[in-house]
Amino acid sequence: MKKLFKLFILSAVLISSVGCKKYLDINSDPDTPQFPDASSVFPAMLSAIPRGTQYDARYISKYIQNFGQNANDNAWDLHGHQGYPSASDAGGDIWRQCYYGLGANLNYIINEGVKKGQWDYVGAAYSLKALMFQMTTDMHGEIIFKDAFKENASSFAFDSQESVYRGVDSLCRIALGYLNRTDLASSNSPLSKGDFIFSGDRSKWIKFTNGILARNFHRTTNKSSYKADSVIYYANLAMASGEDDFVVPFDASKNDDSNFFGTYRDNLGAFRQSKFIVAMLDGTTLAGVSNPANRDPRMPQMLSASGDTTNGNGGYRGVDVGVVDPAASTSTARVASPFGDATYANPSAARFDPSKGKYLFRDKVVHPIMTYAEMQFMLAEASFRKSGATATAYNAYINGIKGHFTFINRATFPRSNTPLYTNAPISAADQTAYLNSANVKKTASTLTMTDIMLQKYIALWGWGFFETWVDMRRFHYTDVDAVTAAPVYKGYTIPSRIAVINPANGGKLATRVRPRYNSEYVWNFPQLEAVGATLPDYHVKEMWFSQP
Repeated sequence: MKKLFKLFILSAVLISSVGCKKYLDINSDPDTPQFPDASSVFPAMLSAIPRGTQYDARYISKYIQNFGQNANDNAWDLHGHQGYPSASDAGGDIWRQCYYGLGANLNYIINEGVKKGQWDYVGAAYSLKALMFQMTTDMHGEIIFKDAFKENASSFAFDSQESVYRGVDSLCRIALGYLNRTDLASSNSPLSKGDFIFSGDRSKWIKFTNGILARNFHRTTNKSSYKADSVIYYANLAMASGEDDFVVPFDASKNDDSNFFGTYRDNLGAFRQSKFIVAMLDGTTLAGVSNPANRDPRMPQMLSASGDTTNGNGGYRGVDVGVVDPAASTSTARVASPFGDATYANPSAARFDPSKGKYLFRDKVVHPIMTYAEMQFMLAEASFRKSGATATAYNAYINGIKGHFTFINRATFPRSNTPLYTNAPISAADQTAYLNSANVKKTASTLTMTDIMLQKYIALWGWGFFETWVDMRRFHYTDVDAVTAAPVYKGYTIPSRIAVINPANGGKLATRVRPRYNSEYVWNFPQLEAVGATLPDYHVKEMWFSQP
């Protein structure tokens, strides 16, 4: 701070020495406005969302075994994480986006929008505030809410997760109030000018906000206060089809607007798909046996096959998380990278090539934030919890599977982004065959919680890292299905060397990430001590939402 202060004084002296009027009267210059319209600020907020989610997904994806590192004893694979006392911001980008990237900028959009009667911008900005606070508390637990953006303060108190949940609920209701207003100021820029997600369609922003409320209510399934009816109500008001999906597109014209998971930016080169997801898609987990009749047609669209296809499922292999691929030195039998079949190294690092990559791991594809399929699986679980294996739960379960097929098959996305399928969409015949296979329950009476949650895991694989982590923590990773007497997340294995590499865990799996080092441990340390975030086992302290 001392250096910055000296620089400010020096700048002030230089300006005053040449005359203030010319240099400070910048409002007359249309190229440097001090109060830009919401329409020029809002697009930057939308494009900033993946900065937090994708950066931190590199770590959370290991906890939920979407991916494993192509190396032994990776700290995140083994449910540790960097942070205090080491000076690392790993796992701190959602925190950064909540308080810095979007933070005060959303407040600006709200304040300016209220002045100008831009109720659609105001409502959408409140929705994004609710989203960011929900994601931040679900990742870190106790966070700063009431003191967030407090001016002229050097200490910021943390709030309980329960109170943050109530705050998110309030933000959503404020958002809905503004989004439902019809008295928009016609003389000001419409939402369509700055909204490249929904093109200014307020009805879709309303659905998205209801989806946030559905998530908020659904977190507390372990509590006696859990309200399945509220989850059902808001999930039904959320995405009605895949056309309502909230997906952030990438232009892929330069580094900063290219997909963080794409080949150009080369951030997944050492990542490998897990055995956990391979077993779900090749029939082993859901059908009990891997054979051609039980293979999921989504597998070749989502996963990468090795060059050696003699392993019985077409060459689809995965790593044991925390353990290096035993065939890593073998050119054709090792696990391929996420970028493509028989691809072991990035095919186009540092150059844009829309033809390279696969599924969500290309330069110019969308990054989903919320989808119709996710809402249907949430509806299925809430309905199942309310009344058991009913027709309502079963129909939502089937709709979720079909919705994910539609998501993969979607031909057009915002800003001409690349389709997710490889070569051709999944055929209607293949979809029907899968629905008739042993992977999918045929009647409501045979549906189990395991069926719902594993199909949801597939639909969120590769993008819904944080929602899946919420789900796994609600089930404490290894909770048993009352019907099957086996773990709900069948096939999820606890890495064997957790206790060796992370003795502070006490044998427990990670349940939270510490707050961001360079904003909290450096500047707000006493408040961290107050919530126990300086203790070595803080990252395995159970979340409020998953407790009874």
